[in-house]
Amino acid sequence: MTMTTSRQERYSTRTIDIIVHGATGFTGKRVVTHLAKHHPELNVAVCGRSQDKLTAVANSVGWNESKCKSSIFVVSDIVNENDKLVAAFANAKVVIACAGPYRQCGLPILKAAVEARADYLDLCGEPQFFDDALLSFDREARSVGVLACHAAAFDCVPAELGAALAERELLKNNTSCAGVEVIHTMQNVSCANATTWHAAVDGFHAAASGELAKSRQKVKENYPEFKETMPPSRPAEWAKAPVAPGLLPGYNEELELRTMKFVGADSSAIRCSWRYLRSRKPDHPRKGTSIPEPKLSVLIGMDSKDSMSALKVMGFGATFSFLARYKWGCDMLHANPEGFSGGVFKTEGPTQEELEKGRFTTYVTAFGPNNNDRRARVKVSGPEPGYVATPILIVSLALTILDTGKADAGNDLSFDAGVTLPGALFGDSEKVYEHMRNEGVNFDVVDEFDDSQSPV
Repeated sequence: MTMTTSRQERYSTRTIDIIVHGATGFTGKRVVTHLAKHHPELNVAVCGRSQDKLTAVANSVGWNESKCKSSIFVVSDIVNENDKLVAAFANAKVVIACAGPYRQCGLPILKAAVEARADYLDLCGEPQFFDDALLSFDREARSVGVLACHAAAFDCVPAELGAALAERELLKNNTSCAGVEVIHTMQNVSCANATTWHAAVDGFHAAASGELAKSRQKVKENYPEFKETMPPSRPAEWAKAPVAPGLLPGYNEELELRTMKFVGADSSAIRCSWRYLRSRKPDHPRKGTSIPEPKLSVLIGMDSKDSMSALKVMGFGATFSFLARYKWGCDMLHANPEGFSGGVFKTEGPTQEELEKGRFTTYVTAFGPNNNDRRARVKVSGPEPGYVATPILIVSLALTILDTGKADAGNDLSFDAGVTLPGALFGDSEKVYEHMRNEGVNFDVVDEFDDSQSPV
């Protein structure tokens, strides 16, 4: 077994603070731009397949010729050029992996990061990749002191860290958490980049075809500690909250919203975080092995007066879920993202004007065991979620990890190493919420969700 060194010792020998892999992609470019604009004190490098495209990104953020020579790393074949990829990461403290879909190209990047002893964050919202990465690299990452965290984007930071904060608020009053409800709302968000669509198609097909079930079975077989640390059953007398909608839209009276099940990775990520946290910290005050698991509901909220939007979502969702079950259907969905999504997913992505107008608000409620118990409410709000908030979120998590390598900064993360998700790793950290507020995404504990906070 390779001997691990402390993060402070490892970071002291490295000159690159953050290297962004996939820096020429739609999101990767925005991560680099955010770092250059808001964190000029950090030494940032970029990595990808094309020298010309990487140079264009570097020029767009004002790098001079000397900076370009020292901070651009070209790796054209991540599978067959592993040594070159490891060399690119070897002088970096944190790798931010922006190239997806991750189930197709994610594992070689994580493999190289672990071998290079570089901490790692990605934007992945693909549940099968969570399992595959855990099986492939969690134990090795622990043995060499490397942190790796998936879903460090809108999938799934607002839901994960909003849920953790709400649960913590309940615990302050010695109230158990019997249920967690997450409601995402969007304001002036009209479209997204097609890469997200392609990942969703492949992810849904993996679930429908049994691939996801097989990967989850492998996790069960290789991680007996997950079964050994299963929580007790939810007491029958606990309130049946939250109440999740079925096939038809529901209605949230407090927010006056129509609600539908959110088909993103949030539910899977939150449950994986709970499971991982229990297995690593059986005595954890929120997620210890003696604490029943809360009921979980993750929803998308829409204006209650806009019936047409709900019907459109249902129609396109039904078409998507049918086609994505079959290989021929996946080929159709991949070939025409814009047509099959009603214009929501486009190859060119949203315009700059659309990015500037977009906003999101996520409402998280933690319920006590009885209907008359106190509820804890957290409002998460920020700019356009996919490509403006996402760089903020992943950079905030990177800054929190970088803090742990500073001699005078302390460490309030749940673990020093391992392959995990935001809720498990950052859910008890105060620094991560501080970083996110400073960067532009707010996590606010509120007494009530009033009308002024509801989406327009």
